[in-house]
Amino acid sequence: MTASLETARTLRALTARRFRGARMRDAAVVGAIALILSMSFSWVPSIWFDEAATITSATRSWPELLRMLSSVDLVHGVYYAAMHVWFDLVPYSPFTLRLPSAIFTGLAAALTVWLAGSFTSRRTAILAGLAFSVLPRVTWAGEEGRSFALGTTFAVLLTLVFLAAWRRGAAPRAVRARWWALYWALAVVSTGVFLYLALLVVAHGATAVWTGLAQRRSDGTTPLRRTTRVGLLGWFGASVGAGALLLPFALAVSSQSKQVSWIPPIGSQTLIDVVVWQWFALNPAFAVAGWSLVIAGVALLVRAARRTRARARPVSSTPSLLAIAVPWIVVPTVGLIVASLLASPLYSPRYLTFGAPAVALLMGVALGALRRTWLHVLALAVLVALAAPQYVAQRLPEAKQESSWSEVATLVATSRGTHPATGAIIYGPVRHHPAATTRLIALSYPDAFKGLVDVNLKTAGAEAGTLWADQYSLAQVTDRFDGKDEVWLVTSDKQDWRPSVTAKLAALGLHVDQEWHLTGVNVLRYVR
Repeated sequence: MTASLETARTLRALTARRFRGARMRDAAVVGAIALILSMSFSWVPSIWFDEAATITSATRSWPELLRMLSSVDLVHGVYYAAMHVWFDLVPYSPFTLRLPSAIFTGLAAALTVWLAGSFTSRRTAILAGLAFSVLPRVTWAGEEGRSFALGTTFAVLLTLVFLAAWRRGAAPRAVRARWWALYWALAVVSTGVFLYLALLVVAHGATAVWTGLAQRRSDGTTPLRRTTRVGLLGWFGASVGAGALLLPFALAVSSQSKQVSWIPPIGSQTLIDVVVWQWFALNPAFAVAGWSLVIAGVALLVRAARRTRARARPVSSTPSLLAIAVPWIVVPTVGLIVASLLASPLYSPRYLTFGAPAVALLMGVALGALRRTWLHVLALAVLVALAAPQYVAQRLPEAKQESSWSEVATLVATSRGTHPATGAIIYGPVRHHPAATTRLIALSYPDAFKGLVDVNLKTAGAEAGTLWADQYSLAQVTDRFDGKDEVWLVTSDKQDWRPSVTAKLAALGLHVDQEWHLTGVNVLRYVR
């Protein structure tokens, strides 16, 4: 008998080891696919305003960065610090700016497969990971030089640690404490990376309550099982501890709320934002397919739970996939909308990118319910076909807010050959962002503007401790044109500086030599 038990244990251990090995391989393969999808052609689109904020922040010295964060953009401080370290290792370029996001997207896809595999079959886990990889919002985040891909990775990792801590409810107290301490630490770091990830911690609380109610409904009036009680208390302690530690950070961020003054109030457009923009990045066809699969996934999980109760089987004391995914989708979305209604506008569809793994989990459940391999292949092919137009659009030169900055930089670089040593440049307004100037183009493509004297510059942003530079009016710097035989003007086509600058430069003996019109930008060259 003892030998038989020992053999059974050995077989179970070998099976578990093989299963973990298969999950790891599956996660690695799907992660690599997501990485390649995000990284491909990521260097093609022009840098745009938000990415320029990353560049100017991450390329400052540490004291300059800390000084800036004391007055603006503290909410992105951890990300800027990480990118600062990255640029110390890898020189800046549009490709290296976006490469970390592609890497984190691949990691998030791999973690999504691993998370799904703890609830579902291997096939369903792979399908969930692949669905995540082609979500239009995910392929957008994967080529964006901002923190959205990093935040999404932390969201999956935080959920995995939440589940791991919960499942150790019957373990010795020291083991439980270590896991909940890890959850607390990760909640602090995640929220530091992106403040809105605090809403995922709240969603985990909803998952905890859901699990307790499901068990109570299954067991009648019996007390909650030990694992559930310990899980509820563990989450409560970790979340309260994280909240107390993060309160000063949240208050400091809220004091800088002017930087989100561009967010519109909640209105009729919000419904479209949630349904189409939030995870499907303005791809209505994919949104229809995606939401259909999400609803089907929820229905399948609800049916499975009812069957469990109908057979009088005890409900697991571990959170179900349904209890994980639904609050992950609903709580942050509703929370941001309610906060926007009660306080000031805070909701933007891209801020909920970290909910994409939950959407993919439910899509994977629906796809996994298909009984034939050819149906899986066909369904994935349809999703890829629906995603393809948006994927291509995301990787066109002017994909990001119709930015033509790379074209402007190429134009200046190839057209300033006549007087390269005596050139000057005037940076006018930049379209859509009245607080900044087209100096951002030179910041994003410095090689093209190297050697040109910035005649309007008063104080660089790094010196002033602000995001953008301060500048003089043109009338205050007429002496800076002395000895300059070639002057460039780069200005918005909406806030058009051409007439006033042309008149002032004519008085200094400079006239228009050539003029170009690009999307959103006018470029003029003046010579003596």
